[in-house]
Amino acid sequence: MRTRTVLGLVAMLLALASAQSLKVDYRTERQSEGDFYKIDIRVPRFPEKHPLGALANREIAAIVNQFKRDFLQAMEDNRKRKFRMAEPFLLQVRPTISIARADLISLYLEIFWWTGGAHPNTYYRVVNMGMVNGKPRLLKLEDVLAKGASAAEVMERVYRRLEEVKRRRDPSGKPWMPEGGIPREYWDRFILTPTAIVWVFEPYAVGAYSEGMFQIRLSYDELRGLVRKR
Repeated sequence: MRTRTVLGLVAMLLALASAQSLKVDYRTERQSEGDFYKIDIRVPRFPEKHPLGALANREIAAIVNQFKRDFLQAMEDNRKRKFRMAEPFLLQVRPTISIARADLISLYLEIFWWTGGAHPNTYYRVVNMGMVNGKPRLLKLEDVLAKGASAAEVMERVYRRLEEVKRRRDPSGKPWMPEGGIPREYWDRFILTPTAIVWVFEPYAVGAYSEGMFQIRLSYDELRGLVRKR
């Protein structure tokens, strides 16, 4: 009896330790060239000594650096063409953190991009990191599914919820929906919250630009039997 009690206490302490919050700092980067362009980046920074934090930092840096390289290349092209606008071209990055724990990090980056054209664009990139078998790993939809569950069934529910949201936004007619369901490239564009999974769709992803972005929320109760309880 004493052995089982001690083991149970150890398991509880380990669970509590894994649920501890991770400290989050922020790094800001600003760069400009007169009234030609501006770069304004703010990203979270997790403890480098924590394996999950270090992996999250590398993933965030990879996303931001790629957008920054592409933006600066666009600026070089605009400079060669002597193409300017009344307002400076802009790259702006802002984070939204959902969970920052020792066993789980979930967030998304909102990336505002203006290099000319008919209108600016906004992109969303998610970062989900979890400890799997004691090792940090980037999480995808398949990693949070219950045993035997189908990712396609989950995304069918996301599709139906998206249609409901679109009908509420504009009840005047039948909403336009992506032919063939949610595009596969967006299946992993979700963040985890304490009560739900939220898929984040940027403009153009599942509708016209004028429809804007969508956040489609499905609670864990609604996904019972399809996603893991923990």
